[in-house]
Amino acid sequence: MESSADANLIPFLRNLADSIEKGHLLPKQLQKIGEFFMAYQFQEQAIKDLDVTDENIDKQFSKKELMKFIVMGWHIYSCILKENEIS
Repeated sequence: MESSADANLIPFLRNLADSIEKGHLLPKQLQKIGEFFMAYQFQEQAIKDLDVTDENIDKQFSKKELMKFIVMGWHIYSCILKENEIS
């Protein structure tokens, strides 16, 4: 059974996708959606990477490595949004 939040989330996301396709969003709105998408994808990958089975034991990252990865991704994403050359 769907909760009230799920019932509201489904049409919201559907309308959001339509707005993106039609170009009806402001650049700042699109940036926020992109940030959400990247955070979601990162969390999904982190969940997979934290699966500590014998075959995945070598894939764990330190907090320092994780922070470097996040900062590098944010820097590249910011450059792309501003259409700057990535240094």
